[in-house]
Amino acid sequence: MSRSLASGRPVFKALRPCGAKAAARQDPLLSFLARESPSTVPASPSDLPLGPFASTSNPFAPTKLPEANSWTPPKYSIRRQKVLRKLAKEALWPEDALPPSVDKVTPEAATRAPQLYRASPHIPATRVLDELELQKKGPYAGRKGAAFKGKIWERKFEARQTELKKALELADDKAAAWKKAKAEERSKSKPALPF
Repeated sequence: MSRSLASGRPVFKALRPCGAKAAARQDPLLSFLARESPSTVPASPSDLPLGPFASTSNPFAPTKLPEANSWTPPKYSIRRQKVLRKLAKEALWPEDALPPSVDKVTPEAATRAPQLYRASPHIPATRVLDELELQKKGPYAGRKGAAFKGKIWERKFEARQTELKKALELADDKAAAWKKAKAEERSKSKPALPF
């Protein structure tokens, strides 16, 4: 049995939120802006955001954890990013209302990337590491991109091929020396007398 107020309406209807928060819950784009960038949430759904994305971190990019020296995936998957971009385009919002995507870097963002990423833990990919010439640690130090690891036989293939070529070049001499040694052995083991 549901309780009702003095006006006769059920309680759950009377406690329903109204205004910008309710609109933000119904619209995924406004919900995203409310969660990620509170300063850009419009007062009503009809208002457009005025400035660029104002959050300190990019939820569309992977984040590096310096204490663990590992990466966490982006907060929003690429599929959800595309949905949000599509909704922003349909609502005629400016492109800079959402954070820049890792997949598509605009030329303006590419020119200012070195200044942004030097002091930021949000470095999206190895390509950016190479461009900024950041120092890599461990077995990747001094290398561009990821190293070829491969199977053991793949790593030793070239060395084995050179050894094989050398062995084939010396094979005739080795065979002749072996035959000569065997013939000498046989001749030494033969008795001098025929009986």
